This record gives sequence, structure tokens and C-alpha cells, in this order.
Amino acid sequence: PFSTGYVLRTTAKHMRKSIDISIRKTFDRIPEFAEDKEKSSEVFKTLAFLHTMRKNLDDFQALNSETFKTE
Repeated sequence: PFSTGYVLRTTAKHMRKSIDISIRKTFDRIPEFAEDKEKSSEVFKTLAFLHTMRKNLDDFQALNSETFKTE
């Protein structure tokens, strides 16, 4: 059977997993650019954007919690 809640929860789960992987892989590269101020800055900006994406996803789920529930 089709369930909007299931589809949205599954999609959000995959989105969060992808964002978390990107955060981890980007964080792991910090030492690589320790001597390059420009690239180091880009790495930290990227991490900030990724954390914002994760927060936006969390906020979206919270604001639409009724839609994400199982029926």
C-alpha cells in the first residue's frame, strides 16, 4: 500500500544520510588544506552550508510532522 508518510520519511532518511556523509568526508579533508588559507576557508564554508542543509531538513520535518507520520 502507498503511504505519503513512508515515502517522505524514507526520502528524508536518505537525504540526511547523504548530507552526513558529505559532512564527514569534507571534515576529514580539513588537514589536507591546513596550509592553504583559501581552500581551508572553502572547506569551512562548505561545512557551514551542509550543516544548514541538515538543519533545514530537520526543521522541515518538524514543521510537517503530521505528514511524516505513519497512517
